Amino acid sequence: MRKEISKIIALLIVIVLFFTMAVSPGLSDENTEVKQHKLTILMKGVTHNNYQIEAKISKEQLNKFNNSLNNCISFVDDMMDETSSDGENITSSEWIKIKYRFNELIDLIKKMVGDDFPDEEIKIFVDSVIKLIFSGRFLFRQPVFSIGIGITWIPFYEYETFIGKIFKPIFIQHLLGFSATFKLNPFLVGFNCIKFGLHRVRTFFFEGLLINFGELGLERIIGPQILIGFGFFTGFG
Repeated sequence: MRKEISKIIALLIVIVLFFTMAVSPGLSDENTEVKQHKLTILMKGVTHNNYQIEAKISKEQLNKFNNSLNNCISFVDDMMDETSSDGENITSSEWIKIKYRFNELIDLIKKMVGDDFPDEEIKIFVDSVIKLIFSGRFLFRQPVFSIGIGITWIPFYEYETFIGKIFKPIFIQHLLGFSATFKLNPFLVGFNCIKFGLHRVRTFFFEGLLINFGELGLERIIGPQILIGFGFFTGFG
């Protein structure tokens, strides 16, 4: 039943994406191209030097990334199937397989933005986050792993200043996605919290990797979203 619902949601996303691109009023062809195919990457605490880039990408690059991301989400869906080895739980070995699928996404992004993209450092960082997630132990900041198709919004992003972290809150609406974190508790042992499909993500004082295909401000475009790192008061809805 859950797989059928996921397929229906995926079909709805395709319809919404087509509708959004078809009815955007009052935009020139040039402006439409910028808004529909813009890649934004923010990184804090992932490498020795903070990394930030906004780049235009082609429709072909976006479609290729969309296909790879959908395959990754479908792979996670299989891991969470009731008939899988550990039922709907995700085992440590399954997390490793998810990590390898995610690394394929990072390789695609490097092809889009160039050789300066610190892909190896990102893969090491993501591996450390995943290890904390399936170990169930963390200190003050919650590890979060979130990928999907939707919208990311940082309030007043145009006036963003960074103080070692993305200081403003981050809000994500996944139309179809997978997110994992742990609820806060006083004993340093995490309570597993996983969402799949249609859900919301929010976190504050984030440090890590944020990849968004679209605008982070008021004018937002539905597209691939990636949020991996550490934050305070992270939660799903």
